Amino acid sequence: MDNNGLYRIYVNCELTSKEDVYTFMSDVVCQDDLAQKEVVVNQFNQREKAGSTLIADHVMLPHIESNHIKNSHIIVIRLAKPILSWDEETKDIRLVMGILLKEHENVEIKKKIAMFTRSLAHEDYLNRLLTISERDTFYQALKKF
Repeated sequence: MDNNGLYRIYVNCELTSKEDVYTFMSDVVCQDDLAQKEVVVNQFNQREKAGSTLIADHVMLPHIESNHIKNSHIIVIRLAKPILSWDEETKDIRLVMGILLKEHENVEIKKKIAMFTRSLAHEDYLNRLLTISERDTFYQALKKF
């Protein structure tokens, strides 16, 4: 699924830690700029110090707004195996939905991101995303919102 380049969806990703996830997402938005990748990873870590990004059992929603991001993205990562220990309190993470917002983003993109985040308030929807095992079915479920 690709909504004008806003969504990036990865299924069965072999990421094993929070650091792997943050590095993976920074690779998506910063591509070959190593210095910017490091800044974005640090921004994720700083954001998490302000409060947990756990939104439901097994589901993380890390999010940042940064001038180091050229294009805003919603990155959906369905993990191949759960991350057993995200941090000291957060365990058994299976789905990560990162919101990476470029600084001074236009209102239309902000509205699309807000619409997506509102869909995450539906517990049944999140549970469905957690239990789908087939790639095509996962994409179809994401398209519903």
